[in-house]
Amino acid sequence: MYDGDASGGGRGVVSGNSENSKNSENTSAHHNTVSGGRQHGTVTQAHTITNTNTQSHNTTTTTTNLWFDLSQAASVSPGAWLLGLELLGLGAAAWFWPGGPLSQYAVFGILCASALATAGWSVVIARSGNDEGRADQDSADGGDGEPMDAAQRLARERMAKRRRLLARVALPVTSVLFAVAGLLAFQHVVATGEIPTEVRIRGSQLLQGPRSTPLTLVVPAPEEPREKLRLELTLADYDDSTGTCVHKTTATVTAATPGVTPNRKEMTAEDTVDFDLGGNKGPLRFQVTVRTEANCTMRLAKATGTLHN
Repeated sequence: MYDGDASGGGRGVVSGNSENSKNSENTSAHHNTVSGGRQHGTVTQAHTITNTNTQSHNTTTTTTNLWFDLSQAASVSPGAWLLGLELLGLGAAAWFWPGGPLSQYAVFGILCASALATAGWSVVIARSGNDEGRADQDSADGGDGEPMDAAQRLARERMAKRRRLLARVALPVTSVLFAVAGLLAFQHVVATGEIPTEVRIRGSQLLQGPRSTPLTLVVPAPEEPREKLRLELTLADYDDSTGTCVHKTTATVTAATPGVTPNRKEMTAEDTVDFDLGGNKGPLRFQVTVRTEANCTMRLAKATGTLHN
C-alpha cells in the first residue's frame, strides 16, 4: 500500500516535473522567437541606416566633384576662353562664307590670325606663370630648390604680377580688339565683296559674218544685290582646224535692262566690261552681237559675271 502510493506519488512528481520542463521549453522558445524578431528588426533598421548613409555620401561626393569642376573652369585663363570662342567664330564664318576671290579676305585673315596668336600667347604665359609659382612655393616650403631671400622674393612677386597683368588683361583685351576688327572686316566683305554670278547664254553659237544673230545673256536675280556687274566674255573659233579668226573678231554688248549703264559697249574677242546696275536687283539681260570676216565662224566660249560695288 505504501509502495503503491510511493510509486504513484513518484510518478506524479515525475509527471509534474515533465510538464514543468515542457512549459519551460515553450517559454524559452517564445522568448527566443520574440528576441529573433527584435534582432531581425534591428538588422533591417541598421541596413536602412547604412543605405541612407551611403546615399548621403554619394550626394556629398557628387556635389564636391561638381564644385571642383566649376572651380577648375573658373581658374582657366581668359586667353583659353577667348581661344575657344574665336575658333567657334571661325567655324561660323566658314559656314556662312559668301565666296568670291580669296584676296578680298586678306584683311579678315590677318586680323583673325592676330586674335588667335594673342589669345594663344596669353595661355602660354599664364601656364608658365603657374609653373613658376608652384616652384617658388615648393622652395619656400623647404623643397629641393634653393631658398630665396626677401629681395629675390620681391622681384619674383613683381615679375609674377606683371605676367598676370599681361596674361589676364593686356593680351586678352588685344585679342578681343583683333577679333572685333576681324568680324567687322568679314561683315564688310559679306555686304560689299565680290560675288560670282551665273551667266546663261541663249541663242545659236554659230556666229558667222559681219553681223551674226545676236546672243542673249541672262543674269539671274542675285541673292545679295551689288551696285555693279563685271562681265567677261571670251570668243573662240568654232572650228580650230580651219585657222584662227580671233584677232579679226569684235563684239558689241548692249544692256537690254533699263537703267544699266553704259547702254552699249564695244569689246574685243577676249575682254571685260563693267556695268553700273543703277539700283536694279532683279534679273539682267544683255545682247551680244559678234562681227567677224565672212569666211570665219566663231562661238562664245565663256561668259562669266561678278557682282561687286
